[in-house]
Amino acid sequence: MNAPAQIIPITPTASSLTHHAVNISELKAQVNLIQYVMRDVMKSGEHYGTIPGCGDKAVLLKPGAEKLMLTFRLANDVDVETIDLHLGHREYRIKVTLYSPAGQRLGTGVGSCSTMESKYRFRVGPVELTNKPVPKEYWDLRKENPAKAQEIIGGRGFSAKKDDSGNWKIARQGEKVEHENPADFYNTCLKMAKKRGLVDAVLTSTAASDIFTQDIEEDPDLYGQTEHNGGNSAGNTSTTSGNSQTANKPDSAPTSHEAEPVSTSEIIGYLTAKGIRMELSADESEIFAFPDFNDTSARQWLKDHGFKWDGKGKCWQYR
Repeated sequence: MNAPAQIIPITPTASSLTHHAVNISELKAQVNLIQYVMRDVMKSGEHYGTIPGCGDKAVLLKPGAEKLMLTFRLANDVDVETIDLHLGHREYRIKVTLYSPAGQRLGTGVGSCSTMESKYRFRVGPVELTNKPVPKEYWDLRKENPAKAQEIIGGRGFSAKKDDSGNWKIARQGEKVEHENPADFYNTCLKMAKKRGLVDAVLTSTAASDIFTQDIEEDPDLYGQTEHNGGNSAGNTSTTSGNSQTANKPDSAPTSHEAEPVSTSEIIGYLTAKGIRMELSADESEIFAFPDFNDTSARQWLKDHGFKWDGKGKCWQYR
């Protein structure tokens, strides 16, 4: 009769992967710590958030990535590659490497940004007045059915403006035109590339991709906020702590959650104080704001004061 087979344990050698494997209890502790930080320290909409139409998985934002770096005492090393393109345009490619307090290399993240991206390459063109008066039906429907009112004056890209005589005319929004000086956005693109690389590095180094997704870009129109019904978008429903809220309607009577009356000078003053890039239409009746996607307080302020997301112009528009 053959003797029963013996099970001989294998001792990991210095060259085996299991020799360097993280202890299971330590792995669980790291995951729990990230979840505790997310629950007790981070704030939804500031350190992480969700994108309408993109599921419930949290999106890690730059402030959240910095909180995780502080939690684990991580140090970073940034490598910048600058690529000069035609007509003065430029692309930045960033590699961010994170290190433990003991100096051990943990992981690398990459990110890029270019002045050829539409939000940095183009600006909204000047408004052109037509000779067509604004129909009375437009004013009757403007509050009750803004989508129908928009169709009456020509649909998307048209608005009501006063001419030099003070008469209301239908105006056509100018096509996008290129910025004259791409260098105005060199620093913005450099910062954006670094942000993208940093978030990627933190997710990689902390193995937090199952908790967070990659920092979705600052352009919500690319992620579920596509335009419908003459400008109303899927982004009109925002998620905060799992609850759905109806978007602000600046043409309606203000409530505690809707657009508040505000003067043009107050808007300009706020945008200037916050350092938010803005543009004015030729007749100064429209304001186009370009806040960073991570600046949730600025975007909420714009919503509360009557701005609407313009997916074509990639900006927040106030009329």
